[in-house]
Amino acid sequence: MKAFKIILSLLLVVLAGFLIFYSINASDLSTLLEDIVPQETMQQDKGLQKAVKRINDSLAEANQDKTLRSLNRLLEDFSDKIQMDAEAKLDLFFYRNNKVTLAFALFILILSAALIASALLKQQKYQKAIIMAVLIAMLYSGIYIVENLVGSNSMLMTVLKKGAIYALLAVSMNLLNGFTGLFSLGQAGFMLIGAYTYAIFTIDPASRAQVYQYYDGGLVQFTLPVMVAIILAGLAAAFFAFLIGLPVLRLKSDYLAIATLGFAEIIRAIFQYDGLGPITNGSNLLRKFTTFNTALFPFAVSGICIALIALLINSTYGRSFKAIRDDEVAAEAMGINLFVHKQLAFVTSSFFAGIGGALLAMYQTTVQAAAFTSAMTYEILLIVVIGGMGSISGSVLASFLFVASSEWWLRFLDNVTYIGTFKVPLLRSGFRMVVFSVIIMAVVLFYRKGIMGDKEFSLKRLLEPRKGGKRRG
Repeated sequence: MKAFKIILSLLLVVLAGFLIFYSINASDLSTLLEDIVPQETMQQDKGLQKAVKRINDSLAEANQDKTLRSLNRLLEDFSDKIQMDAEAKLDLFFYRNNKVTLAFALFILILSAALIASALLKQQKYQKAIIMAVLIAMLYSGIYIVENLVGSNSMLMTVLKKGAIYALLAVSMNLLNGFTGLFSLGQAGFMLIGAYTYAIFTIDPASRAQVYQYYDGGLVQFTLPVMVAIILAGLAAAFFAFLIGLPVLRLKSDYLAIATLGFAEIIRAIFQYDGLGPITNGSNLLRKFTTFNTALFPFAVSGICIALIALLINSTYGRSFKAIRDDEVAAEAMGINLFVHKQLAFVTSSFFAGIGGALLAMYQTTVQAAAFTSAMTYEILLIVVIGGMGSISGSVLASFLFVASSEWWLRFLDNVTYIGTFKVPLLRSGFRMVVFSVIIMAVVLFYRKGIMGDKEFSLKRLLEPRKGGKRRG
């Protein structure tokens, strides 16, 4: 088995090398055009000359999307005048899909390294780390490949981007509501703070006069790097959470929910106050700030943040959170400082909610306080309940299911449909949300603890050998 893994890994390295070699060498489109477009034919056809010129101009602009569109148009309109042998077809394939093939080659290299490591390392903890690394590489390579195949603006990628952001928001809320047992409804307020903080500090100074047209260009006249602004967004939300937590964390149950909900509404009103217009732009939109162009960015940021939350939950602080959730009196009797740990959970949850708000601003490309209503908090809370209170895996899974169902899979229910001359009843604008509400009710009725309950996806269960049809332990 050890020799088989090593041989297989070497074959995978050879395959990856082949893909990388052809992907890099196929990047010279000018040479490829000279091979597939005969010069004599091009001199006699002005339309063909213009098509080739469009491609060369796009190459000079370094605009790959425009180049690929011009190339596809050339191949469709002049297919009978282009000469392509097997080698030219192979080069053309690798040029059109070089990003995908390079990503696939990288994944193959990681897989081959994992095979060699699993063959040489026998301890289970190393095998778990290897499997985790391969799964992460598979996830991010798959996202990159799919994005380049279907386009970054496709509905699939839109769902994946928003799902990744909502996953972070749901996990951050689950840290407070599910793991610590504090019923807070202030998530939208902290998201608003994070979104505004990020947007304010990443608007280009040259565009500030246009954005802050009613406030003489605004007060802030500098920009911060994207990652610094994202971290600052989380810190701003955490700071407000610390101040708010001093009085409200003395409350319990419904009173805490009402207090945090009131805070979110107050924050929304303050950010629309004209007196703060030079900073927040009043009730006007904030725009022209830095956004992301690939789904890998929200997946990477959300993945890191969720991993940090998971580490916190599995630490001694996390066990204290769970003890407070289960029985505050017993937790206090065991020496746990209730207020300090509640404050820690509240501030940490708000920090990641602020980062989620910054990502949501990047996804929407504009920010306006009026959009951060209590309905946004209820959406996140609904995801947490559906996924399972006290389950990180459940929150992540429910986030993607919620976004896909509400914005993609059920869209056809909003369209009037005819089968022949028969008009399908009920299908009209707004019917999608009716069906979506019924589905949510069914999930809550049949999965009272949510999809995952308080359980998590575990590599340990996958790796444990079966005995008598059941897993050991």
